[in-house]
Amino acid sequence: MLSPEAFEQWCWRLGLSAEAKAVITQIRTSPPARHVQSGAGNVSGTYPSIKMGCAIQFESHRDELPFVYLMDHDPQVLEFYDQPHGQLKLKYRNQDDTRNVTATHTPDFFVLREDGAGWVECKMEEDLKRLAKKMPFRYQRRPDGSWFCPPGEAAASKYGLTYRLFSSSEIDWTYIENLRFLGDYLRGSPPPVSPDVALAIRTMVMSQPGIRLLNLITALHRGKADDIYQLILTHQLYVDLLAVRLTDYEHVQVFLDRDQAESYAALQPTATSLPRPSTLQLSIGAPIVLDGKAWTILNPGATEVLLLSEDKQVMPVPNDAFEELVRSGRLTGLKETAAPPKYEEGRELLAQASPKALEEANRRYAIITGADRDTKTPARTVRRWRAQWSEALAAYGNGLIGLLPQVKRRGKRGSRLDERTEALIETFITEHYETLKQQSKKAVFLLLQRECERRKIPAPGYTTFLDRLNKRPLVEQTRKRQGVNVIT
Repeated sequence: MLSPEAFEQWCWRLGLSAEAKAVITQIRTSPPARHVQSGAGNVSGTYPSIKMGCAIQFESHRDELPFVYLMDHDPQVLEFYDQPHGQLKLKYRNQDDTRNVTATHTPDFFVLREDGAGWVECKMEEDLKRLAKKMPFRYQRRPDGSWFCPPGEAAASKYGLTYRLFSSSEIDWTYIENLRFLGDYLRGSPPPVSPDVALAIRTMVMSQPGIRLLNLITALHRGKADDIYQLILTHQLYVDLLAVRLTDYEHVQVFLDRDQAESYAALQPTATSLPRPSTLQLSIGAPIVLDGKAWTILNPGATEVLLLSEDKQVMPVPNDAFEELVRSGRLTGLKETAAPPKYEEGRELLAQASPKALEEANRRYAIITGADRDTKTPARTVRRWRAQWSEALAAYGNGLIGLLPQVKRRGKRGSRLDERTEALIETFITEHYETLKQQSKKAVFLLLQRECERRKIPAPGYTTFLDRLNKRPLVEQTRKRQGVNVIT
């Protein structure tokens, strides 16, 4: 609940009138206007609200209780009160539109949100349909199917507040069942999860984004299932509570947070409606060349394509603009399908990482996602971490690998490149890089990789390719790329 100071700041931020502030203050400081009772077809009760720290009344399990669950877990809701003190006077025309009707009314709830406040009346969908026929000027339906109450909105607007009709048709029962499961499971104020156990569980999820809940519970060496549910409830782990019931353990996927879940979803093979030339494989990680510069496709979305540049900058390109670049020849791609993310190699890198490195990766991830309001880390470092996240996401299917400190891929000692590969590197440097076309290093490297794949010979790494480039005579290389009249 809001402290007196926080409430004053909230009123000031929203610019509430003195009259509106007085109405809300009376609701906040008064007991419920009445005690609810069970009626025909309804079972009343109370719900121990985590947010409010008290019992909230509800008059029906079918609409009011689900609404209470939603309010208790909605981060935009600051406070909510059942049977709010003070009655609203509703004025509307009767069914036949022959006379005025005035009714005093106590709504079911009053809700304070980040962006406003107002009364809420909860109704079953079938009841609203019946009431709309009986009182057509009080209960009305919008073209999109939602309901509203014109006299209620008029009464609330006098204070600069809102009035809402909440229909049972708005309830997502999977989400409600999950909230109920978490609430019941953690009832009784269990002790907080110890930092060591929380880190161990989060590290396991970090190493296997999208791990099934059943597998996570089974694999636990430290902690128990209760700890996982508590981390979900306190937003230290993320599960899409709208997707599947938590009791369906083998189908529930667990992530560190929503951002990781969205990144994981973006990596799954999907079809997109964007028409593309047959020569261009628009898949995640695919290399392309735009105006002579190398880019990597980070995510082909429904409305835009995200490109990752050689210097780790992300550029969104609307689909229409992307098509035009392809048609004009300014953007070219490879015929072969790009290699998928190297999931196994990524898991190996995570398995080799020390607990200290995993803890540091967690800390960096919290900073780049804004979960940790760190002010000491330079902005340039944060941008670099975000770029490393994006690169590792495309390469391994797990961006957190890019946040591990000092992760290096090591080859075997004494290993040498295939002689055919060495010869091909030399050819591509002289015939593609050291020319007046001035193609970028990454663009030439991508062409080299394609040729190695076509010839079925080992392809060099980008570091190896750069090493061969750097060993070439710099002056001669510059003349070949910029012309014989270059002054040195």
